[in-house]
Amino acid sequence: MKISIWGDYACPYCYIGETNLQKAIEELGVQDKIEYDLNAFQIDLDAPKSTKQTNAVLLAYEKAIPLAKANAAYDHAKAMGKAVGLTINEATAYNTNTMDAHRMVQWAKATYHDSKLIENLADDLFYAYFTENKELADHKVLLDVAKKNKLDTEEVKKILDSNAYQDVVMQEEADLESRGVESVPYFLINGQQFDGVQDVSTFKTVIGAGFGMKPDEFLNF
Repeated sequence: MKISIWGDYACPYCYIGETNLQKAIEELGVQDKIEYDLNAFQIDLDAPKSTKQTNAVLLAYEKAIPLAKANAAYDHAKAMGKAVGLTINEATAYNTNTMDAHRMVQWAKATYHDSKLIENLADDLFYAYFTENKELADHKVLLDVAKKNKLDTEEVKKILDSNAYQDVVMQEEADLESRGVESVPYFLINGQQFDGVQDVSTFKTVIGAGFGMKPDEFLNF
């Protein structure tokens, strides 16, 4: 079964949604029957290559509110993440451009044809941004993720130093917008569309039904 996902590595709800999806797949025991098709969607096209200001500091400045109030604005996503075992420190993260991260993943997707690899790359990019608060536009950060996942780092460096796969990223964003969708995460599973964070039970139901499982085989939650 092919599961198509659109998301951004600087989107906490994409991280949460994909985590719930992975848990559903694991609980159903169908990991080897899933093609994880990850597609790009940049939330902030104008994000800089580097910044010294955290998300909370920028929000406080833009909204002219106290820093404490700006920090609190990120509490909801943090609590949602904690509920599924994730550490989401969005307030203290640095919002840099995610185009290069998307380009690297799309290159890996076209080069390795390995669904699990793409899933792991996404997880590591989410973790680098939300838990470790690393800048996703930093090529050293991306190369470290590439090395961890045993990618050809020399080839990755060449990709990052060029504009390769930028057209692929932009086309995937356009494809989603052509569906009338303007936010992520977005999931396409067995012909059904899901916009926003879905819980594990929802994913289990649609995937289980797609494999022809009986209700008592996947509604055990």
